Amino acid sequence: MNKQLRVFFTILFLGALAVLPLRAEDGAVETLRRDLSAIFSDKRLADAQWGVSVYSLDRDESLFQQNAGKLYIPASNAKIITAAAALLRLGPEYRFKTRVMTDGVIEDGILRGNLIIEGFGDPSNPLRAGGKDPFAVFRKWAAQLKAKGIQTIAGDLVGDASSFSGAPYGLGWEWDDLIEGYAAPVSALQFNENILALKVRPGAETGANAVLSMEPLPDYLRARNDATTGSRNDTAVIAVERDFTGEQTAAAARDEIRVSGTLALQGPAVNRSISVNAPVIYYLSALKYALAKEGIDTSTCEVRESSVPPDAEMLWTHLSPPLAELLAPMMKQSLNLMSETFLRVLGLEAHGLGTAANGKAVVEKILSEKGIGKGSYVFADASGLSRRNLASADMFVRILTFMRRQSFFPQFYSALAVAGVDGTLKSRLVGTAAAGNVHAKTGTISSASAISGYVTTADGEMLAFSMIANNFPVSARIAGEVQNRALERLAGFSRKPKPSPKGARP
Repeated sequence: MNKQLRVFFTILFLGALAVLPLRAEDGAVETLRRDLSAIFSDKRLADAQWGVSVYSLDRDESLFQQNAGKLYIPASNAKIITAAAALLRLGPEYRFKTRVMTDGVIEDGILRGNLIIEGFGDPSNPLRAGGKDPFAVFRKWAAQLKAKGIQTIAGDLVGDASSFSGAPYGLGWEWDDLIEGYAAPVSALQFNENILALKVRPGAETGANAVLSMEPLPDYLRARNDATTGSRNDTAVIAVERDFTGEQTAAAARDEIRVSGTLALQGPAVNRSISVNAPVIYYLSALKYALAKEGIDTSTCEVRESSVPPDAEMLWTHLSPPLAELLAPMMKQSLNLMSETFLRVLGLEAHGLGTAANGKAVVEKILSEKGIGKGSYVFADASGLSRRNLASADMFVRILTFMRRQSFFPQFYSALAVAGVDGTLKSRLVGTAAAGNVHAKTGTISSASAISGYVTTADGEMLAFSMIANNFPVSARIAGEVQNRALERLAGFSRKPKPSPKGARP
């Protein structure tokens, strides 16, 4: 066949292809892309920047992208990176340890010496991770001490948290967040998420001081009460400030706060979650309180922080539930402290010291191994509270895709919040095809809203997705509404042709 004929038949073949109708599934994908493009063009977020990626895990096919490779502040979607790294390096069966020791002897029911607690970051004492009783572990320890014949502790309660080092906060955390429960400092010894629940109730009459109460350790926090009771028509406005001039000696380290503002007479209480300044002292104070409640005399015990003496004798080692069980509260409830703890434990296990820098080095190595270069993102903290974090929608989809292939994927998948069911997605997408379907991590800080995870289509096809909005001046609720519409569309997506209406010609 000469050259002219070959060219002729090639043109003829290509022309025939051009007039062939698209496959139904190709048309469905194109329609999906147009619909998603319209959804993310919502006029209420005209000034926002969107980074979006949707990927079919079953077909290895990109279904939609919008600025997918550009960098955005991911907020708590950063926890996806931390959770993936923890599972990959520590493993789903990893257990956090706490050592209980003494440098004394037991005589006639008295421990003549100190009770020493050495911590390695066990995050299971927090209320949301450990059940309804924040003192449950300490009550168990009281029973173990009694079994050893100890009724009185004559020495002190000593805490060693030196397995963690460096700043107790994430890089870039804002100073005015630090009093809030969601910005509690990290420690190798932690109790009740290192927070206290503060309740401010109106007094009995106008002009009276408000009534303050705290749980679960009622007398731990010193509070200057400048909050007053107004009239029945007043709007409740309560401010809580940290007093950094309060006494912080080793023997009596306590936090001090000032509560001010006004509550409406006979109005509802105001509840605030307050972080503590000295996590080790808080931990030991809770232990002392719990032991006393269980009948062990701790009346002469001081609580103090010190290193474990060389002659200390091991009483027992307490182990946390496995890491896979702890992922669910961290991801579903978006627990910053637990995420920051995981980062430091990654550093501890890899480099012998639990610092944020050592943990970050582990995370960066893992991402590099997965083809995500160090210069393509910024990992400033493990929880996403820092505005210095930068990541792309494409990066999250790549991590989610990799996690799908792991043997522990069921644990990772079930740890994510479920739309319309639990966690930060409990009230979203209720009554839609996405409810009970979407498993995802949300993230919200000022002018940033993100959601990344998995959704199953109407055909049973699993998709990984990431939707990140930044730099919007309106409420994050609006960004959430746009994300919800997109997720509903994905949950209802089908590649199959729609049946013709009844009576229509084929």
